[in-house]
Amino acid sequence: MTNRLHIKLIGCLLILGVCSSLVFGQTYDQKREKILKEQESTRAEINVLDARIKAYQQRVAEAEAKFNKSYRQFENLNSLIALQDDKIRSLTKEQKQIEEEIELTQTEIDQREKELDMLIENYKKIILFAYKNGRSTNLELLLTADSFNEMLVRSYYLKKFEEQKAKQAQQIRKRKEELDQIKIDLRQSLNKNKVVLQQITEEKQTLNGQRSQQKKTVDTIRSQKSTLVAELTKSRQQKEALQNAFNELIAEADEIEKLENERLIKLARARKIADESVRNREVAKYSKPIVREAAVTSEMLLADEQKFAALKGQLPWPVSSRTISKKFGKTRNPVYGTVTEYLGVNIVTDPAAPVKVVSDGYVSQIAPITGFGDVVFVKHGSYYTAYGNLSKINVSKNQVLKAGDIVGLSGVGVSPMGENLLFVVRHKDYQDPMGWLQK
Repeated sequence: MTNRLHIKLIGCLLILGVCSSLVFGQTYDQKREKILKEQESTRAEINVLDARIKAYQQRVAEAEAKFNKSYRQFENLNSLIALQDDKIRSLTKEQKQIEEEIELTQTEIDQREKELDMLIENYKKIILFAYKNGRSTNLELLLTADSFNEMLVRSYYLKKFEEQKAKQAQQIRKRKEELDQIKIDLRQSLNKNKVVLQQITEEKQTLNGQRSQQKKTVDTIRSQKSTLVAELTKSRQQKEALQNAFNELIAEADEIEKLENERLIKLARARKIADESVRNREVAKYSKPIVREAAVTSEMLLADEQKFAALKGQLPWPVSSRTISKKFGKTRNPVYGTVTEYLGVNIVTDPAAPVKVVSDGYVSQIAPITGFGDVVFVKHGSYYTAYGNLSKINVSKNQVLKAGDIVGLSGVGVSPMGENLLFVVRHKDYQDPMGWLQK
C-alpha cells in the first residue's frame, strides 16, 4: 500500500513539473518587440527633424552675417523653433515608450523570478521526497513488487522520476539564463532612457537659446519702423490675390451650373410643346449639356465632393512633413504687433519635396499669386484645395487627379516663401486645414 502511495506521489510531482514549464510564453518577447518597433519609428521622425533643424541652423548662422537679412533670420528662426518643438515632442514620446518598455521588462523580471522560485521549490520537493522515501537501491524497490506487472510499473515511474529530476534541473538553468538576459534588457532600457532624458534637457536648453536669439532679432527689426506699412500692405495683397483667384474659380463654376439649370428648364418646356416638328427642334436645341472644360461629369464631381467631406480629419498630408510654421486664421505679428488673417497654413518641407493632392478632383486653375509663387487649385466638387509656393508643377489645367497624385514640388531657398508649402482648404468659406488633415 505504501509503495502504491509512493508511485502516486511521484506521478503528481511529474505533472506539477510539466505544468510549471507551460507557464512561460512568448508574451514578453512579442510585447517588447512591438515597443522597440515603435521606438524605431519615433527615432526615424527625430532623425528627419534633426536634418531639418541642421539646415535651418545653417541658415540662421548665414543670416546673422548681414544686418539687412534680419527679418529673413526671424522667419528661419520661427521655422527652427517649430521644428525644435516637434523634436522635443517626439523625444518625449520616445521617452514614454522607453518607460513603457522598462515597466514591461520589470514586470517580466518579477514574474520570471516567481516562476524560477516555483521551479526551485518543486525541485526541492522532488529531492526531499527521494531522500525521505527512497530505498537503499532502486533494485530493492523493484524486487519487493507483489507481481511482475507492478514491477514494470515501478520501473517505468522510477525512470520517469529520474528524467524529471534532470529536466527540472535543466529548466532551472534555462530560466536563470533567460532571467539574466531580461535583466540585461532592463539595463539597456534604463541606459536608453537616460540618454533620451539628457537629449530632452539639451534640446530644451537649445530651444531657450533660440527663443532668446529670436527676441533679439525681433527687437532689431522693430527698430525698423518704416517696414511696417510695407509688411501690412504685402499681407493684404497676398490675401486679396488669393481670394480673387478663388472667387474667379467659384464664379466660373456657378455660371456653368446656372447655365446648366437654365438648359434643363428649357429642355423640360420643349418636351411639352404640342407641335411635333417644333418640339423635336427645341428638344434637340437644348439636349446637349453645358460642357465643362475638364473631362468630368456632374456625377464625378458629386462623388469627389462626398469623398472629400467623408475624409474630414483623415485627409493625408500633402507632404511628408507635419511641421506648421504659419497657422490658419487671425494671427498677431510677433514683430510689429499687428493682426493679419491667413487663409491657409504653411508647412515646413525639405527643398523640392513631392507635393501630393489630398483627395480625388481635377485641376481647375494654375496661377502665380503674389507672395505665394505658383499655385495649383484643385476642385473636389464644392470643395477646393490649393497648393502654393511650388518650385515645379507636374500637372496641367483641367487634368483629372486621384488622391496621392503629385501636383508638383515644394519651394526651395529662392522661392517666395522659402522651403515651405502653402496649403488651403475652401468650402463656401476658408477652412482651417488642421481640422481636415490627419492628426
